[in-house]
Amino acid sequence: MIREVIILLTAVSLCSWAAVGAQRTFKWIDAQGNVSYHDYPPPANSGYRVEEKRVGPKRDNSEETALEELVKKNPVVLYSVPKCALCDMARVHLQKRGVSFAEKNVEKDPKLQEELKKKVGSLTVPAISIGDKVLNTYADGWLDSELDLVGYPKNGTGKQIEITDKPPEEQRNLAPTQ
Repeated sequence: MIREVIILLTAVSLCSWAAVGAQRTFKWIDAQGNVSYHDYPPPANSGYRVEEKRVGPKRDNSEETALEELVKKNPVVLYSVPKCALCDMARVHLQKRGVSFAEKNVEKDPKLQEELKKKVGSLTVPAISIGDKVLNTYADGWLDSELDLVGYPKNGTGKQIEITDKPPEEQRNLAPTQ
């Protein structure tokens, strides 16, 4: 009986390590030298020094090159504001799928608001642009189908997530995820 339990626990722990594959970890170091680890980079201009570590198996260079070309040809941009549940859900969805994206906080930036008006026709958030295509709200099925159409991988093998003009972690109102 004990032998079966040990085998089961070993199998479960090995499966959990396999699930970690190809993730990135970010080591944040503040001005006082305090260190914290996260699965996303610090906000732009936050004053943190960051070191990125790739966890899991290495990928084929040709796959990496193809993904870089896809990101250049069809960049993904999330237009958002703080304390917006749909914006948070869109962000989490893109992160889970492993899609590289830029996030633009339009709350207090008139230039970004004008950019959003030109793309969407109104100041509606979240808005997500994928190359030339613009989604004027977040719907998981719609977002996935548009990402699939341009060739983004479904398995979460995307590159580092670029975050711009993002509110500090303690001020974010993240929507619950399942």
